[in-house]
Amino acid sequence: MCPTISIKHFLNCFAALLLFVSAATAFAQAPIAKADGAWTGQWETHWSEGGGQLTLEQRGDVVTGTYPLYGVRLEAKVQGREVRGSWSDGDSAGALKGDFILALGGDGKTFSGRFGTRGWWTGERIAVSKEFAAINLRSPREAFVGFLAAGNRAQAGMVDAWGPAADAVEFVASSIPTDPPLTRSERLLRAASIFELIDLTTLHAGDVPENVDADTCTVRLEQSGTDVILPLMMHRDLSGDWRIVEPNEQQHSAARASLLARTNGKAPYVAGYRKLQNPRATMRAFLEGMTHWNDDHGALARTTMDISVFPEILRATDSELSAQFLRHALDNIGLIGLQSIPDDGTGRTPYVHFVHGVGSIVIAPTGSAADAPWQFTGETVLRAPLLFRASTALPAPEFLPPGSVEKSTFFKLRSNVVNYAPYLLAAAGHFEIWQPILALIALVLSAILARALGRVLCRLLSHLARGAGVAQPQPRWFVIALTALLVVPIMRPIPLLLGLPANARQYTIPVLGSVVCISGIFVAWRVLSLFREIFAARAARTAQRTDDIMLTFTVAVLRLGIVFGGLLGIAAVFSVSATNILAGLGIGGLAFAFASRETLSNVFGAGILVTDRPFRSGDWIETDGVKGSVEEVGIRSTRVRTVADSIVVVPNGKLADSTINNLGTRRHRLIDLKLFVTEGGTPARLQSFIAAVRTRLESDPAFLATDAKVGIVALTAVAVEIQLTAYVDLGSDRAESDTRHALLADLMGMAEASGLTLSKGMERVAT
Repeated sequence: MCPTISIKHFLNCFAALLLFVSAATAFAQAPIAKADGAWTGQWETHWSEGGGQLTLEQRGDVVTGTYPLYGVRLEAKVQGREVRGSWSDGDSAGALKGDFILALGGDGKTFSGRFGTRGWWTGERIAVSKEFAAINLRSPREAFVGFLAAGNRAQAGMVDAWGPAADAVEFVASSIPTDPPLTRSERLLRAASIFELIDLTTLHAGDVPENVDADTCTVRLEQSGTDVILPLMMHRDLSGDWRIVEPNEQQHSAARASLLARTNGKAPYVAGYRKLQNPRATMRAFLEGMTHWNDDHGALARTTMDISVFPEILRATDSELSAQFLRHALDNIGLIGLQSIPDDGTGRTPYVHFVHGVGSIVIAPTGSAADAPWQFTGETVLRAPLLFRASTALPAPEFLPPGSVEKSTFFKLRSNVVNYAPYLLAAAGHFEIWQPILALIALVLSAILARALGRVLCRLLSHLARGAGVAQPQPRWFVIALTALLVVPIMRPIPLLLGLPANARQYTIPVLGSVVCISGIFVAWRVLSLFREIFAARAARTAQRTDDIMLTFTVAVLRLGIVFGGLLGIAAVFSVSATNILAGLGIGGLAFAFASRETLSNVFGAGILVTDRPFRSGDWIETDGVKGSVEEVGIRSTRVRTVADSIVVVPNGKLADSTINNLGTRRHRLIDLKLFVTEGGTPARLQSFIAAVRTRLESDPAFLATDAKVGIVALTAVAVEIQLTAYVDLGSDRAESDTRHALLADLMGMAEASGLTLSKGMERVAT
């Protein structure tokens, strides 16, 4: 016997377990906070009014750090999982100072806390520092372009770029001598406001002079679609560095008002660029979408590209591949700033960003409507791999587009080819030689793996069938079809991994796709047939009267679905939209229904037979001259085996509308006889005979004696008619036949014993 455990004892054990787990957790976590270096590293931080990169270093229980964007230094001490300390942005008497407290997350990769009374402060550890080099200030062009590039990076989310941007600005001193000097935060905000003005203009080549003899020069920036000019002065200080001179308050307000007149005085919506209303907005949305591809699975980046040039079945994979090629091509080309791209969407002239013999990078409106979005043209998207390869020959650019893109497996593979086998980079159409070589190797390996998996699945199916009493080996054609079908999911990531463009696969996809769809039909048909046999064997062992009919009908419907699904798959690989197919079926639906009304009637009839359940397989039925045993109910007809051992095929529509006499559902079998007494029919002899017949029926357990009826029913000129009606409780036709034979033999014997002569016209009237 098992020992009994009381509820109280169980709760005590559970509480002890919780205490043990809590103590173990605390013990495991404690060393993390005390260990040297837990806080050391780069942290991307956020707070209520901004964010930036924080560098921390821990030695023992002392933590020091810098916040370069704001020129802040930190000093603190570790207390458990927390650090408490102070921060300062300088050593002067007017420097800002304050306290802070941070708590390390359980994973050691995040922290959260507060600084002074200014609110929350959070951060997450980053593997690589995103430090930005100082801007070259030795010429007006280098200083201005450097400021522009830093501002674009900051606009793209890399807020630390505002630091070097602010260093390229000469800020206006206050006219009041007693005013304190500008803080680092104020400098950053003013630098951002200058960039906002520049962002409302378009930079053209030659707008910024490169060599100037004087100590000042003016950069005149035009606004696309208007005649508004933004003048910005640049000044060279005593050390020879050039900086943008901050406009005073009046100049800034006047310039802002003039530039916003194009939008009726309204500042651009922060996320308005996502509507793709001009070339600059499209480029910015594309760059942002590529930077955050994993966040929205590339949804934003795809909206900027005309991917209708790809077959529908390839749009998901090939749009991603083309986007990667295009993004890396833009890195090869370089970009001093998004402001070099027009932001006027009222004109419908396409913007050409790059031109080469293999193709061009073009952003064009998608229609003539005023609000039609701008996209990278289909030709640009289709030729992105060629544009990437062509742009790799360019010298490294000084400034890259804002944002970043994670290097995919394809570009890592290509880097290895560049380093170790550059001779494999030779172009073969849209391919490089190494791509089809690796694709062929991958196909062979995938086929081997698919064959092995196919054999395992065949063995599992055979084992399942044997367990149900259906021992059938899988045919060779099934193994081949299953192997071809399994190759698809194995090979699915290969085109993206190897960078195989769609235009190089546009002819192979329909052929291979059709083979796969046909293989899928064969595999699904075989598996369905196998499971039908398994369920049929189980249904034969159950008491459910309609298991077999429901199974047959369901299998028939599923087979139609398999064929229809396979045809839709073949249509898909040939880029025939399923929507168009269904629409075509809708248009021709009436004609189809009229032409095949008999077939549809039979299909609906099968559904009625399954729903009403008038019989099951094996039942003996009579209907409209057909009499026999039901063998199978199909999607169009029902097969009935007659007493002559022939098969009669009855359309389901006709069968559903006819009267069905299901003899297989009888509770008892009726024996109805008429006996004609032609000689010796005196009253006494007739009464004696009838009494003997009743005694015979009562003594036979096969008969329901209480329902038996025997008596004279008619007198004619030649005979006395006696009616015998009785029910027998028997389960088969053979038993009924034997019982009827014995009864008739006894009736003839009893008639002879009673001195009666029965006419040869004695017959069975009904059963």
